[in-house]
Amino acid sequence: MTAETDDAGRTENAMSGGRVRGSVIQARNIGRISFAGQPKDDSRERLEAAKSRLADEVRRQWEGEVAAQGLRRPEPIRLQWANTRRAVAVRTAAAPTTPAGQAGPTASAGRATSAGRAASEALGRCVDLDELVRAFRALPQGHLVMLGERGSGKTVWVMLLTLGLLGSYEPGDPVPVLLTASSWDSGNTWVPGVEHLRTWLARRLVEEYPFLADKEAYGAGVAQRLVTGGHVFLLLDGLDEMSEALHASALGELDDSGQDLLVLTCRVAEYERAVERSGRVLSRAVVKEMLPIGVRQAEGFLTADRPWEDTRWQSLLAELRDRPDFPDLPLSRALTSPLMVALARVIYAPPAKDPRELLRLPDRESVERHLLTAFLPAVYRPRPAPPGAPGRAPGSYGLEDARGWLGFIARHMARNGTHDLAWWQVACAVPGWVAGLVFGVVSGLMFGFIGAAAGGPVIGLVFGTAFGSAGFLVQAVPSRRPSPARVEIRLRGTVRVFALRFALGCVTGMALGFGFELPCWAQLVLGAPFGLAVALHAWLRAPSDATKVASPGLAFEQDRVSTIVLGVSFALPFGLTFGTVFAFTDPRVSAWPSLGPVGGLTFNTVFGLAGALAGWTVGHLSYGRVGRFAYSAVGAVVSGVVFPPADDPGFAFGTGIAFGVACGLVVMLGRPWGAFVFAHALLALTGRLPWRLMRFLHDAHRRGVLRQAGAVFQFRHARVRDRLTSHRDDL
Repeated sequence: MTAETDDAGRTENAMSGGRVRGSVIQARNIGRISFAGQPKDDSRERLEAAKSRLADEVRRQWEGEVAAQGLRRPEPIRLQWANTRRAVAVRTAAAPTTPAGQAGPTASAGRATSAGRAASEALGRCVDLDELVRAFRALPQGHLVMLGERGSGKTVWVMLLTLGLLGSYEPGDPVPVLLTASSWDSGNTWVPGVEHLRTWLARRLVEEYPFLADKEAYGAGVAQRLVTGGHVFLLLDGLDEMSEALHASALGELDDSGQDLLVLTCRVAEYERAVERSGRVLSRAVVKEMLPIGVRQAEGFLTADRPWEDTRWQSLLAELRDRPDFPDLPLSRALTSPLMVALARVIYAPPAKDPRELLRLPDRESVERHLLTAFLPAVYRPRPAPPGAPGRAPGSYGLEDARGWLGFIARHMARNGTHDLAWWQVACAVPGWVAGLVFGVVSGLMFGFIGAAAGGPVIGLVFGTAFGSAGFLVQAVPSRRPSPARVEIRLRGTVRVFALRFALGCVTGMALGFGFELPCWAQLVLGAPFGLAVALHAWLRAPSDATKVASPGLAFEQDRVSTIVLGVSFALPFGLTFGTVFAFTDPRVSAWPSLGPVGGLTFNTVFGLAGALAGWTVGHLSYGRVGRFAYSAVGAVVSGVVFPPADDPGFAFGTGIAFGVACGLVVMLGRPWGAFVFAHALLALTGRLPWRLMRFLHDAHRRGVLRQAGAVFQFRHARVRDRLTSHRDDL
């Protein structure tokens, strides 16, 4: 017999063969005995707190995006949809037939089928957001697929549905979470057949809403508990934006995932091919399809924010409606697309612009191409920035500069087959051999000068060659890099962890001091900076404020803090170790075994092993597999090579500080923020990107060129990106 407790706190005992209902007393904790599997007393409260904060943040995120795109000025365009007639859904909406000689469905089954059919039909008749939400909640299946052509309004529809569901959200309901199926970073992309959908969803929740990683507030693994407990309602936008090779397997994973509530959007052709290749459909899904909007809906949206005396669109469309060939006119056909209607409203907002110029275009493709081309000049008209907005005044960006920069970004995204613009992937826009050559030369010169100052020209050549070669390798050879750290500095509640890490760092520093044959007092002194370097990371914690998540700017700031802390934590011990050893150790009379001379140089084996371990740590944290190999070799060579100690301790520590700063820079340039700074500087020097890239991207978002999806930007629509790609300038 097992005990089950429902959400209201009532308890049922279940036995094989039936259920026992009534008042039941459950013993959870008796003295010091607790039954395995029972949660802590506050686990439900903490889970509900996490749900509440998640709902607030998702609502804030998408309300901001809807406002940025002007979708509610004064109200969204009236989209239309209906049941699809394509062979991509099971026949659940139709009443089941009963073969001759068999009993018909029970009354309850008949009522359920009738209710499901009624809910599906109601969903197809919805004319506003509230009706859509009510009809969806009435669906017994809980799964919905919305198909549509390019520019048909699928993303706008799913954004508004998310906000509508959150508008009627009550404690105990699953939290609607809208995620995109595409991602710039391959580490964020769900790969069907390799990673379970729920595992991916839990990971993406923490990445998009880092406060869920706060163990103190919500307990360990709260994102996983939200997903597996059915507390998250997934809305997945743009299945077609995943790699086409994954579409078929994605359908099977979605159907088998166990998600009680699911909304999926996809282009029509891609979904049909996925069904054909996989041989299966979403078995519980009602499948709808976006319809072209009517001229009345288009006219209402085009004139909704215009003064009453501005009748340019009304007079034009009234004149066209009187023509017998009105439905087949190029302009009439173009205005059936919500995307084109939205672009036309922006382009022809100034009174001096006359939409009648569209009548001169010969076909629908020409009208759409004209609107896509005219969009950028329209949005880059000078206008002031809103109070408190990041970046400089929008009017300070010229049209030609913006077109060139956005065109470069669009072409880079197209080459990589992605719809996501993630700042940490800007480094991929620089060819590896170029980045490697620049980084290698700079590293070689920097460390070469330090080595020459410490041990003469030959040692300088050794240092420069070693670090220069490693710098070229880690940039030129592709390797998986770390993802941005979503952390903030928090001191409260870190005393115990800080003390433990400080003690561990002290022991490590003293052990290295012993290995480098330092005097006892120097070993003790060296322990302190190592302890501080290790303990600093105790202050980097998951963000606790739900208002500080899911934005490119915040992800940028958080990783910058993490990168600087990491750089300091390496610069401090490396610099002091180099300076102390250079001042107080003479490797020429070391008790440890040596190799050599090799080419006139002698290498201390123990010193080299210590340096190899330090180099492996640098490569592991910043440069991946190639970095581990390259900087292990560098550490062994640089630490093992024997040269005389300094005559002046002050000079020794000055050289050590320079060495530590250089090592800190190497570590930082391998992290996402550091790699961005390095690559962005190269691209800005050649005019491909602006010097203040994040400000420019925020400005483009305010203008409606970009939209924001969590920590990444996307172009307003793939067709806008494609049009910018076709404007090719050889920058």
